[in-house]
Amino acid sequence: MRIRKSKNPQAGFTLLEVVISSAVLAIALMAATAAFSSNLVATEEAKRLTNGSIFLSTVTEDVLAQDFDNLLALNGNQIVDGGNLDVSEYSVDLTVFLAGIDLIQVQAVLTDLQTGREIGRLGTLRRRQ
Repeated sequence: MRIRKSKNPQAGFTLLEVVISSAVLAIALMAATAAFSSNLVATEEAKRLTNGSIFLSTVTEDVLAQDFDNLLALNGNQIVDGGNLDVSEYSVDLTVFLAGIDLIQVQAVLTDLQTGREIGRLGTLRRRQ
């Protein structure tokens, strides 16, 4: 004769199991949220660096398009991407000097005005044609 085990009529999860599974789920969600937030910050930083680099490149192209004899007059100039410092996000400080006979060196430093950080630097030489 076979004896059958009776099933527990109150089968299910205990309160402790529910609490533990809820805690594990909460920790996983917090980790995912932190990772997502970090990615948003990194994406915004990359966007700012890209926009600043484009501005630096544009300023450099405009400076080098100037006539050779006019380049030295740009020494010490600060160029901003907005109308003035109050509304601008980036500035480029120019240093222009005679590096040799018929040779001018142009250095441009890109600064993020929101953070005050230097985020780019470019140097180039230009000779008289």
